[in-house]
Amino acid sequence: MKIAIVCGSPSTMMDAPFDDPEWEIWVLGNRIDAFKGKRVTRIFEIHDDLSEHGDPERYALSLVEHGLPMIVGEGFILEEDNQIKAFPFKAAEDLWGAEYLTSSSAYMMALAILEGATEISIYGVDMAIDNFEYYWQRPAMEAWVGFAKGRGIKVFIPDASPLGKSDYVEGRQGGGKPDFKMAPFTQEDFKEISQAHVRKMADIQTKIRELENDYHAHSGAKDAYERLTQVARAIEGGQSIKKMSDTYRIK
Repeated sequence: MKIAIVCGSPSTMMDAPFDDPEWEIWVLGNRIDAFKGKRVTRIFEIHDDLSEHGDPERYALSLVEHGLPMIVGEGFILEEDNQIKAFPFKAAEDLWGAEYLTSSSAYMMALAILEGATEISIYGVDMAIDNFEYYWQRPAMEAWVGFAKGRGIKVFIPDASPLGKSDYVEGRQGGGKPDFKMAPFTQEDFKEISQAHVRKMADIQTKIRELENDYHAHSGAKDAYERLTQVARAIEGGQSIKKMSDTYRIK
């Protein structure tokens, strides 16, 4: 079984094998809209608190409406059914020996191992910018990668991803130490994130234009039906209307 874990970092998230039916494609619930027109096989939303998405129930239902299998946290707002399954926390804890799940991608890795994946490819998982991800989430994710490899699972990480890579090798650089004052990001990282926001803004502008067109269409229809209401009232009042131009004189 081949499983592609696809998260939200723009550097590689669109490089996943969406068109290859040999691969399962697992994505995050809050990123599902980024994959419109792409083949996706499972949605992950392991957070119990969905308030950051506005109306939690509406958000949950919007995920369900995609009709895809879902893996959720035990406190997910909707009950389990044939489509919605809770993450197997006990099995994952037994597998590792502790509940070492500090990111959604770690959950995905754990489940891929539990379900017998023979190959795992990881896309859109950089964990190189935000301090929380870098210091708390990335070590656990890299540990799960090593754990999978230790069990004989083939794991692929794109070259563009910093996951499992380091610019510093102890003892191989003249005995020096890395510059710990440097933040774990570069100008290119910021540019990349900026461009991701530019693309998101363009998507939103497109949606705004579509909504404006819908608004004007409904507004025109409303005006037409209000006029027809006046016509109907005039006919019901006894006026003789033989052609629509006669309605222009209706008060």
